[in-house]
Amino acid sequence: MPEAEPTIEEALKRLEAVADKLEDPELDLDEAVRLYEEGLRLYERCAKRLDAAELRITQLADALKQQAAKQSR
Repeated sequence: MPEAEPTIEEALKRLEAVADKLEDPELDLDEAVRLYEEGLRLYERCAKRLDAAELRITQLADALKQQAAKQSR
């Protein structure tokens, strides 16, 4: 069974942990590159989820406006 995708909260928490690790001056280059790649994937995942949520909210707000306009006629 494939691993469940983390919630946005879990992904953001992991992204913060990755960013903290990348600030370590003792981090070797290979690990830094691996963490950077992971951070990019996490960022992309979070951005997509936030964009989808924003679109849903916009659609709901538009639907409410249309409904209110129809009721006021």
